[in-house]
Amino acid sequence: MIYENNEEKRSTIWRTILTVSSVVIIIIAIFFIVKLFTGNPLEGTWVSEGSGDKIEITDDDQMIIRPEEGDQFTEIGCNVDTKSKILTVAEGSPDSDIIQPGTYNYNIEQDTLTLTEREYGEQLVFVREQE
Repeated sequence: MIYENNEEKRSTIWRTILTVSSVVIIIIAIFFIVKLFTGNPLEGTWVSEGSGDKIEITDDDQMIIRPEEGDQFTEIGCNVDTKSKILTVAEGSPDSDIIQPGTYNYNIEQDTLTLTEREYGEQLVFVREQE
């Protein structure tokens, strides 16, 4: 080491390294905390328990619906309100057998998503697809 015999310079270098390391750790912690509390909890691919159909919810307010059979898919707009736990599927979008346009209360327990239609109370259950 260059500063083997100079205790003051070694101490200065050591304090600088500790300060930079602490700042980096704090920045990383802040990033993960912000991501945890402001992220979309529904983001990802969900598979219907009953039919095997898939819905994919993206972070940019889009929902991609993929039936179990066939290669076609439907892309529609959606909005997730994390405070009141409401998923709104855009009106006027193409109808699907999997999910209809409207407003749903959502509940996530571990890897299971339950959508409850607000008007009629019909429930749709999906399981998060492991990637």
